[in-house]
Order: sequence, then C-alpha cells, then structure tokens
Amino acid sequence: MLFAAGFLAFHGYLDTVIVILVSATASYVGHGTFFLIALYKREGFLRLIQRFIKVNLLKLEALVARYGTAAIFITQWLYGFRLLSAAVLGLSRMGTAKYFTFQLISCVIWAVICTSGGYFFGATLKNFLGDIKKYNIYVAIGVMVAGFIVWLVRDVRKRR
Repeated sequence: MLFAAGFLAFHGYLDTVIVILVSATASYVGHGTFFLIALYKREGFLRLIQRFIKVNLLKLEALVARYGTAAIFITQWLYGFRLLSAAVLGLSRMGTAKYFTFQLISCVIWAVICTSGGYFFGATLKNFLGDIKKYNIYVAIGVMVAGFIVWLVRDVRKRR
C-alpha cells in the first residue's frame, strides 16, 4: 500500500513528506505497542500468539540471537514477521531505549524506501507512457489489488 501511496504522491494526489511521516509513525507505534505488550505481559502474550498466529517463533528468536540490534532492521523487510518480530524482541527483553531508538531509525528508512519506490515507479511510467494522469487511479488500484493478491496467495499457502 505504501508503494501505491508513493505512486499517488508522484502524481500530486498525496504529499510525499506526509506519506512518509504517517507511515513511519504508524509503523513505529504499532511495533512499539507489540514490543511493550510482549515485554510486560510475557506469559499472556505467548498464550495469545500460540492460539492465533501460526509463525515459527524459534526462527525469529534465532534471528534476534544471531543478529542482535541488526534484527530490528532485518525484520522490517520480512513479509509476515514485521509485527511479530517486535513482540519477539520484547520477549527477548531487549532494553526499551535501545529498541525504540533503532526502531525509529528502521521505520523511517522503511517508509522512505517504500514511498520512494512508488514515487519512482510513477516517474518511470510517465517516462515510458507519457502523460498518464487519467490512468493514475487505475494504476494505484492495480498496485493495491496486486499486493492483496500476493498476500492472499502467501496466506493460503502458509495455511496448507
């Protein structure tokens, strides 16, 4: 979705800086919430995860153990692990100051890269096809639908 927002920003429908700020803030708050819940409500959180989420926590814990602080940056890009990785970092009892400092940097980098990708995709389409302003909304919807389909296919495969 952030990619589509970057595309719309290129064509003037959204403000690029606001897209980056809102997405980085939302990501930061969401990850921070999961981190704090896992840190302070460890046992209840573990019970909840085991009931509803079919993710291999051992893989995430191994990633945190192997890469430490770098795991904050790495997990930002792993499909299906973003929010859960924040919880695993909370379960690992990483210090809050350390986590929130690196998570802020990671969220901003993530927002800038994803928004820029959509922005430059819009610029590239314009270079190839000329003035495509009348098709912008269709392209943005297509990008969002394609993203949803990719998510749905991965989710269905994961459940099998």
